[in-house]
Amino acid sequence: MLNKKIILCGFMASGKTTVGRALAKEISTCYVDTDELLIETYEMDIPTMFTKYGEDYFRDLEHETAKKVSEMPAGVISTGGGMLSFDRNGEVLKKGGTIICLVRDFDKIYEDLLSDTNRPLARDKSKEELKQMYDMRISKYQKYADHTVENNGSIEDCVKKIISIIDGN
Repeated sequence: MLNKKIILCGFMASGKTTVGRALAKEISTCYVDTDELLIETYEMDIPTMFTKYGEDYFRDLEHETAKKVSEMPAGVISTGGGMLSFDRNGEVLKKGGTIICLVRDFDKIYEDLLSDTNRPLARDKSKEELKQMYDMRISKYQKYADHTVENNGSIEDCVKKIISIIDGN
């Protein structure tokens, strides 16, 4: 049982949710996805939040969610792709646990984003625009990450790498 918090960050479609769930199961701890928590708390999906209230409003709700999960005693937390793009969230989460940045080849991410309609910031962007966003966000993630883990192979391999980090190997 894990007695600390592991916070996963990374770009959209980098595997945070899938890896987070698998990691939590493997180490027998609770799992929270900040996007899922937002949807549950505010009873609205993320594209609707963006459309109805705008990105600034969404980012304020996201910050409240960051504060909420930072108070959890332990577990695995997957953050939304944009959460650590904002220093106020990075600072709150950094105090609350070990941050691991998942990185994945951009072309693989782009392929996955093409078929995903639940990502309002990716919906109307060209590959070049998404690559610019990816490059900008990666530098923000790196600013707050304690460790970086490549996620271009299997979920199991990524989970093993994270467990090795947690165990200090």
